[in-house]
Amino acid sequence: MSATIVGGEFINPQRLEQKLVKAFETWTRFDVNDYFRDQFLEDKWPYDGETVRKNGETVTSPRNIFDLGELYRSGRDSFSITQDGKDITASWDWDAKNSSGRGYAWYVHEGLGTNLSPRQWTDVFQQNDLFNGSNASKALRSRVRTALNG
Repeated sequence: MSATIVGGEFINPQRLEQKLVKAFETWTRFDVNDYFRDQFLEDKWPYDGETVRKNGETVTSPRNIFDLGELYRSGRDSFSITQDGKDITASWDWDAKNSSGRGYAWYVHEGLGTNLSPRQWTDVFQQNDLFNGSNASKALRSRVRTALNG
């Protein structure tokens, strides 16, 4: 036996949209920001070689990517949520500069220049296969369920 729904109507769709927007805002503000903090602070990144950081610490592998924290803070401090009509966007801009005045997030992320190994802290949000199995995805689904049931 099966059932097919051929029509329907949302009553008060604005309320549904408000709940989904609130779930997204809460998820990005808390869960995604916590995720990024952990990506920078956890000793989880494989690294070929040894580095003496500007903070004086000698690191090998696995390592974190915090060092003096400038790269992390540039993303944290740039976090914003914007809504334009029905579109809502959360954004982070890791625009910290290295000692030569150049932005270095891309070099750390991709393992370029003097960065021997990639530390791709944003990939989970850019690749569906990574996102679908991630804790960030589970947290989003939980936030949506909570918003719709509340």
